[in-house]
Amino acid sequence: MNEPIFHFYGNKAGVEGADQIKQTIDDATRGSEYYKRQQEKRQQVLSKVSKMQVELENYHKNEQKKKETKEIIQNKVKEFQINTDRIWAHFDMDMFYVACELLDKPELKDKPVAVGQSIISTANYVARKYGVRSAMPGFVAKKLCPDIIFVPCHFEKYKSVSNIFMTILKKYDDNLESMGLDEANLDLTEYINNSQVDPATLCENIRKDIFIATQLTASCGVGPNKMIAKLASEINKPNGLHVVEQSPTAVLGFLEKLPVRKIPGIGNITEQILSGLNFNTCKDVRDRADELYIIFTPKTFEYIFYSCWGVARNCHVEFEDQLSISCQRTFSSISTQKEFEDKVDYIAEKLAEDMQQEEKVGNHLTLIIKTCKFEIRNKSLQLNQYTNQAKQIAIYGKQLLKIMQLDEPIRLLGLKMGSLANEKQMQKQSISTYFKKQFDKSNSLENQIASNLGSKSHQISEDGDSINKVQLQQPEQSKPEIISEDEASNISNQLLSGVNSKGHQYQAQQQSFQQKQQAQPKSFLCPICNNEIDCKGNNTVLNKHIDRCITTQNVIVEQSDESNKNEIVQKKKISSKIESKAQKSFNFFKK
Repeated sequence: MNEPIFHFYGNKAGVEGADQIKQTIDDATRGSEYYKRQQEKRQQVLSKVSKMQVELENYHKNEQKKKETKEIIQNKVKEFQINTDRIWAHFDMDMFYVACELLDKPELKDKPVAVGQSIISTANYVARKYGVRSAMPGFVAKKLCPDIIFVPCHFEKYKSVSNIFMTILKKYDDNLESMGLDEANLDLTEYINNSQVDPATLCENIRKDIFIATQLTASCGVGPNKMIAKLASEINKPNGLHVVEQSPTAVLGFLEKLPVRKIPGIGNITEQILSGLNFNTCKDVRDRADELYIIFTPKTFEYIFYSCWGVARNCHVEFEDQLSISCQRTFSSISTQKEFEDKVDYIAEKLAEDMQQEEKVGNHLTLIIKTCKFEIRNKSLQLNQYTNQAKQIAIYGKQLLKIMQLDEPIRLLGLKMGSLANEKQMQKQSISTYFKKQFDKSNSLENQIASNLGSKSHQISEDGDSINKVQLQQPEQSKPEIISEDEASNISNQLLSGVNSKGHQYQAQQQSFQQKQQAQPKSFLCPICNNEIDCKGNNTVLNKHIDRCITTQNVIVEQSDESNKNEIVQKKKISSKIESKAQKSFNFFKK
C-alpha cells in the first residue's frame, strides 16, 4: 500500500495490461528522484485517507448526523434535473501530434512512435499497447517499449492542421469551445433543429469531412451536455462515434459503471483518495453521497456529486472571467543561467502569442519551475501596468529568475500571466479616460502648474542660453494601462537594484520619450503629439500610438528668462495650450 502509484495507464485509450505496466515502471524508476517524489505524494495521500476514514467512522456512529446528512442529499437530488433538451458533440483528433508526423513518415505507421523525448507529448496506438502515453518520461517509455521511435515536435505543423479541423467544425457551431489544437465542443442543437438531420448521421458526415481535408481520423461523442459528450468520445476511440441518447435514463445508465477518474477535472491525487475510500465508480458516489458530503469541502463535493449524476453545463458561456493564461514546457535537464534565460525567452514568446490570440493583457506574472528532484517552485511579480508583449514578459521573467537564484538543474519552466483584461477594452478605456480628464480638469491644471513650478519633484535642466525646460509631473492615469517595452526594461532593472531616484526616473523617461518621438512614422496627424503616423489603413496602429502617447506624454513648458513680473502671463499661455490640446483631442475622438 506504501508503494508509489504511477498513473500512466488506466484512463487512456489503447493502454493495455495495467499490472504489468506498473511493475515495469516501478523497476525502471526505483531509486530515482521521480520515484522518491512519488513516494512522498503517496504518503501524503495515505495520511489524508486515514484521517478521512476516522471522520467517516465517527459519522456512522452518530445516527442523528447521518439522518440530517441523508436529508440534505435527498434535497439536493430533488433540486436538480438532468437537462436533455440540448445536443452536444465532442470531436477529438486521434493521437494528433503523432498522426500529423505520420503523414510525412508513412513508413512508421505500424511501428511504436512518440512525439517528444524527455517527456512524451503523444504516442500512437502501437506504442500505447506497451503502456506508453502522454506525460510519461522518455526513459520510462524506452523501458516499456525498447523499440519506440521518438520524433521531434513540430508545433507549427500541428497548428496548421488544427486550423483546418476547426474551420470545418465552425460551420456547425461558430461559438465552439476549443480545448486545444485537437479537440472541441459543439452545441449542435440549432443546426439539427433547422436541418432535421439525425445527430449520429451528422457527426459521421463531419468526421468524413475532417478525414478528407486532413487525412486524419477523429473520434466523436454525442450527449445532452458538454461533459457527457466528452466522456462519450472516449468510448470508441480511435476513429469511432458513440451517442448517449437524450434522456435521463440513458445518461444515468451511461455513467453507472464509469470510473470516477474519467470525470474531467478529477486527477491522480483525487482518484487515489476516492479509491482509498472505495469510491471507484459514479454509482458508488451516487449511492454513498452522504459520506462524500462529510469528507470533502462543499465545492469539491458538489463538483463530484453533480458530475456523477450527469449534471453539467449545456450552453455556451462567455469566458470573460478567465483568471490567467499560462505556458510551460518540459525538457531534458538544464543547469546554466544562459540555458534558463533562453527558456524564458522561448516561453515568453509562446505566452505572448496565446495572450494576443485571446486579445488579453495582464499585469501579474508568475515564473514556475520544476527541479530535477521534481520539486515545484514559483515566484510572482505584480506589474504596475498591463502587457502582452514577448519582450516585456521576458524581461520580467528573467528578473524573477534572478530573484529565484536557482542552484540546481531544472526540467520544466513556465510563465503564467494573471489579472487579465481585454486588450481592446483597456485601450479604449485608457484613451477615453485620459481625454475626459484632460478636458474636464483643464482649468484646475492651471493652478497645478503654478504650484508645481520649482517643485522638488520636477527636474530643471539648462538648454540653450536663457531657456529652461521644465518637465511637469504627468497627470495621474487611471489603470489599466498597457506598458511599453522601454518602461518594462526600466522598471524591471529597478526591481533588484532598488534604484528609485528622481534623477534616474527623469533620465529613463526622457530617453524613452525622445526615442518614441524619433520613431513615429508620418502619415496621420496624432491629436496628442501632433506628429504624423503611417497607419496603413490599420486603426490598431493609430490606437496603440495614441495609447503610448497617453502613457508617456510629458508636458514641456518653456519658461522665458524674463523677470518674475512676466510669470503670470506665461502661466496663462501654458494653461491655454493645455486646454486647447485637450479640447482638440476630445473633439477628435468624439467624431
